[in-house]
Amino acid sequence: MRNMKLYYAAAASFAIASALVSHAASAQTAAEPTTEQQSTSRSSVEDTQEIVVTAQKGAAQTLQSVPMAIQAFTGEELKERNITTIGDLVSSIPGAAEGFRQSNGSRFYNLRGNVTQNGDSPIGYYLDDTPFIVTNFGIAPPVRFLDMERVEVLRGPQGTLYGQGSSGGVFIFHTRDPDLEKVQYAFEAESTKTQGADSLNYGFAGAVSVPIIKDRLAVRVSGGFSQDKGWADAYFGAYDGTPDQKGVNGAKNDDIRVVALLRPADNVNIRAQYWHFRPRQDFTGFTASVEPPYFENTAGQQGFSNGDFTLYSLTGTVDFNGFTVTSATSHLEGEFGINIPLSPAGSFSSQFLPKMFAQELRVNSNGTSPLHWVIGGSYQDGSGPQVNLLTLPGVLINADNDTITKNWAVFGEVSYDLFDGKLVPLVGLRTYHDDRSFRDSTGSVPTKADVVTWRGNLSYLPTDDLTVFISAATGFRPGIVQSRVQVQSLEMVGVNAQVALDPERSTNYELGVKWRSPGRALSIGLNLYNLKYTNLQTSVTGGITSVNGFANFGDATTRGIDLETHWRTPVKGLNLGFVANFNDSKYNTVNPDVLSTVREGDRLINTLGNNFRIDANYTRELADDLEGFGNISLSHSGDRIQTDGRARPYNLANLTAGLRRGDWELALIANNLFDERGPTFIGDSGPNSGQGPTPRTIGLRLRVNSQ
Repeated sequence: MRNMKLYYAAAASFAIASALVSHAASAQTAAEPTTEQQSTSRSSVEDTQEIVVTAQKGAAQTLQSVPMAIQAFTGEELKERNITTIGDLVSSIPGAAEGFRQSNGSRFYNLRGNVTQNGDSPIGYYLDDTPFIVTNFGIAPPVRFLDMERVEVLRGPQGTLYGQGSSGGVFIFHTRDPDLEKVQYAFEAESTKTQGADSLNYGFAGAVSVPIIKDRLAVRVSGGFSQDKGWADAYFGAYDGTPDQKGVNGAKNDDIRVVALLRPADNVNIRAQYWHFRPRQDFTGFTASVEPPYFENTAGQQGFSNGDFTLYSLTGTVDFNGFTVTSATSHLEGEFGINIPLSPAGSFSSQFLPKMFAQELRVNSNGTSPLHWVIGGSYQDGSGPQVNLLTLPGVLINADNDTITKNWAVFGEVSYDLFDGKLVPLVGLRTYHDDRSFRDSTGSVPTKADVVTWRGNLSYLPTDDLTVFISAATGFRPGIVQSRVQVQSLEMVGVNAQVALDPERSTNYELGVKWRSPGRALSIGLNLYNLKYTNLQTSVTGGITSVNGFANFGDATTRGIDLETHWRTPVKGLNLGFVANFNDSKYNTVNPDVLSTVREGDRLINTLGNNFRIDANYTRELADDLEGFGNISLSHSGDRIQTDGRARPYNLANLTAGLRRGDWELALIANNLFDERGPTFIGDSGPNSGQGPTPRTIGLRLRVNSQ
C-alpha cells in the first residue's frame, strides 16, 4: 500500500511538472523589480530580488538557474524565521533530519538517508571555503547564525565539486566579510523561559566590522554567549517521583570569530579567519524519560557533554582574465565528549581529541564563454583520538583508540552552453585515495581506498522562469572504524562485527523542475530521485551498557519526492511557503549477521518516511519608519524505525512577531508552542527514553543592525 501511495504521488508530481513546463514555455520572461519595489521593506526585497549562489564553484548564479537540488537561505530570512542553529534549519529542508543529538555540541544530520554518529560525515560542512571535519565522527559545526550572509544546502552526492566527499549533500555557511569601506555593526540580546526550568535563559551576540585601510584592509569581529537553564531532573536511584536534583541539564555556548580581509589589488582577496566554539552542557541530550524529563541512577554523580573547537583558515582568490584561482587552507583542533553516570558507582566516559589539516586548491572559469569548468584538488591529514573508559563495580574497560587518515582527491566538472544556454550538458569526475588506520593498545588495523565517483547532468532552461534537469551521481563514504570493545559488545548480541567496516557507496538518479510565474509571485520546485546504497552502514544496539556499535547492513534503495513552493499572496505583505519530502525506502539485500535486526524489504533504519514544513510570513507598514512583521511555522517529522524501537511522528510549531524601526527590532519568539516532547530518537532505557525537542520556550529578542 505504501509503495502504491508513493507511485500515485510520483504520477501526480509528473503531471504537475508537465503542466508547468507547457505553461512556462509560452510565458514571457519576468520583468526585473523596479526601484520602488526594491525600497519598500526588507521582506519585500527578499521576495523580488534574485538570490545569488555560488554552489557550483564557478561564476555566481541565480538560485532559479542552478540545475541541482539546492536551497538557499539569506541572513535576513534566517532571522525572521528565528532559525539560529542547524537543528532549526533542517526542518526547512526536504528529506533532512537530525538523527542524533549527543549534546548541544555533538549533533548529527543527514539528507535522504539513514544517520550514524560514527564514521566520516555523509554531509560536507563548509565554513565559507574551508571544511569542518572531525575524523570518524561526523558532527556538525556548532555555528551561530547571527553573522551569516547566506546558507546553501545541496542534496545528493557532491564529490565532484567539493574536496570533502559529501556523499549525502553539502551545507555551505557563507559568513559576512569585513566591509572595506565603512563601519558596520549588529547586536542582539534575548531572554526566554523554558517549560520546566526554574529561571530565565539569556544570551547576547554581536558583530562589528572596521575598515583599517579603505578599500584594502578591514577586520570583522563577531561572537556571543548564551546560557540555557536546565529543565530535566536527576534521581540518584530509580525514578520515584521525588527528584534528588532539579534542572540539571543546563547548557552554555560561546563563540568568537575574527576575520581579516586584505585586498592588495583589485583582483586579489586574502581572507584570514579564526573561529572558536565552546558548547557545554550538563549531562547529555538523552534522558531516561522525555516526559517527565529526568535522568536516573546517577548515584549523585554529575554528567556532562562539553566541547571546545578552534578553526584557523586562510583563503586566497585571484581573478585572471578567464579564470579564478582559489586556495583554502585550514586547521581544526577540538576536544569534546561525554560523561554518563551509571549506578551504583560507575560511569561511561568518551572524550575525543580531533585534529585536521585540510588544503584545497581550485581553478574555475569566470568569463562569458559557453564553456564552464572547475578543477580542484584536496589534501587532508587528520586524527581522531578517543579516550574511552567504562567503569562498573568489578569492571574496568579501557577502550582508548585513534583513527588516522591521510587522503587526497582530484575533482572537477565541465559544462557547455548549447542553443544560447538553453541546453547545458555537464560531466564531473572525482578520484579519491585514502590511507587510514585504527590504532589501540593491541595493535593497528590499516585500510586503503582508491575510488572514482562521477556526476552527469543535462539541464534545459527555455526561459528565466523554468529550469528542468536530469542527473545521475555516485557517492562514497569511508568505512566506519570502531573500537574492539564495540566489536565485543555487538558479538554479545550475535552480530559478527569488525573494527573497520566496508566503505559505503551510493548512486543517485534525479529529475528536477523549477518553475515560477512571470510575475514571480509563485514558485514551485520538484525533485524526484532514486537513491541506491551499497554496504549501507548502520548503528546497532550492543550487549554492553552504553556501548553500541556499527555494521554493514546490506544494499538498499530509497525513492523519494522533494517539493518546495513559495507564494507571494495577493494580500500585501503575506507570503506562504511549503517544503516536503515523501519517500519509500527498503533493504534489497541484508547482511546475514544482522538478520535478527532487519530483513529484506524492511524500511531503512533511522530514515524518516516524510517531513514537511509550512511557513506564513507577514510584514506590514504601521506608521512612518515603523514596520510590523511575523512568522509562524509548523513542521512535521515522520516516524523513525530504530534497531531497538520506533520513534513516533512529531510536530513543532514556532512563532516570531515583532516591530522594526530603522535599525532597531523587538520581537516575541516562541519555540515548540505545542510543547512536543517526543522521543524523537529512542534510547536504550525504554520506549519513553531518548532525546526530544526542547520544551516550550517563549521570550523576547532585541536586535540592532546597521548592515
